[in-house]
Amino acid sequence: MNLIVPTLEIQIESYEGPLATLITLIKKNKVSIWDVPIAFITERFLEYVELIKEFKLKIAEDFIDIASLLLFLKSRMLLPTDTTGEEEEETEEEIVQRLIEFEQMRNMATTIGNLPMLNRDIFCRGKDSVEGEVDYDLLLLCKVFFDVITRREERYITVSEIKPTLEEKINMLKSVIDTAGIFVWNIDDEEEHREKVATILGMLELTRTRVVTLTQKRPFGKIVMKKRGEVSPLVSGNG
Repeated sequence: MNLIVPTLEIQIESYEGPLATLITLIKKNKVSIWDVPIAFITERFLEYVELIKEFKLKIAEDFIDIASLLLFLKSRMLLPTDTTGEEEEETEEEIVQRLIEFEQMRNMATTIGNLPMLNRDIFCRGKDSVEGEVDYDLLLLCKVFFDVITRREERYITVSEIKPTLEEKINMLKSVIDTAGIFVWNIDDEEEHREKVATILGMLELTRTRVVTLTQKRPFGKIVMKKRGEVSPLVSGNG
């Protein structure tokens, strides 16, 4: 069988390895992976190994591993037929299987590499151009700022006068106590909020001045105010 000897083309820095070399030899000689002429391929492979050894010993180590297998197969072929057995077949199948797996992975890598890649085949839209800086007059900016400040709508808070006043409420409570002697007040009674606040403050003030006593059996329950004794003078304006 006449085989074509391929032109030796090796790029040492980017060479893929011994399996790629074997596949290259097989393809250039148009031989099936399952029908590899071991003797001839071994010779061609060793030529590649010798060349690579001259350039880079570390790369040659991987090639020597495959070369040793090829030489083993070649030596087995020189032995009588009846001495060969399953060991030779297993070694040949090992090389063939490694070649097939390597070729499959290389094909998948090529397929993935051909997919559109960001920043290589596909590019994102760039950022909008930034307008140049504008030089504004500082005095003009200050004028605009003060114009905005003066144009702001002024907000006013209306505070309603509390009616009755605390003094008026104290006098009312004192009048009730002087007349009835007791005053019962419930926070739930229908009164305006301001009225309730004035009532509570009035009762507390009368208690502070020891005019009345306050009793409440439970939180937020009814408050009972009773006259204690003679009314102490109240100072107007002490609220």
